[in-house]
Amino acid sequence: MRRSVHVGHGLLILLALGVGSLAGIGAGTSFSAHADEGKIEVTIKDDGYHVKGHTTPGAVTKIILRNEGTMTHGFSSRILKDVSVRHEGEAKEVVAHGVKSFHVDAGKTATLVFTKPVKHDPATGISETEQYGFWCDLHPHMKGEFLIVETRGEVGGG
Repeated sequence: MRRSVHVGHGLLILLALGVGSLAGIGAGTSFSAHADEGKIEVTIKDDGYHVKGHTTPGAVTKIILRNEGTMTHGFSSRILKDVSVRHEGEAKEVVAHGVKSFHVDAGKTATLVFTKPVKHDPATGISETEQYGFWCDLHPHMKGEFLIVETRGEVGGG
């Protein structure tokens, strides 16, 4: 009997919820093994965030912010804390109370590029699951979340 084995190393699974005041929830995940590696797309609408994409822990990450709303919106998250962020496109970096935020005007797009260090559990050596909330600092009803999970193990069949 033949059995194929595939080992996943440090796969980051992005689960995201963009929540508007009364508009409900927008969610999405998308996995592409090659072209989209390290890319997370955040579409901002006046009712909330809509997110798709993934990256791997410790990899260069690009968060693409597309504002399809009718007004300026912000993107703030502790995932950006203590990392050097290069931003491209049309975003204004704002720092208030030690928190970075990027404001994107209606109809504009910006890209945030950074590498977040991996935190390893000292007992197992596996990178820790981490939750990163994000929000619009201009509109407190707009919030979302990233859940980062490293997966390792065997997947296969016979």
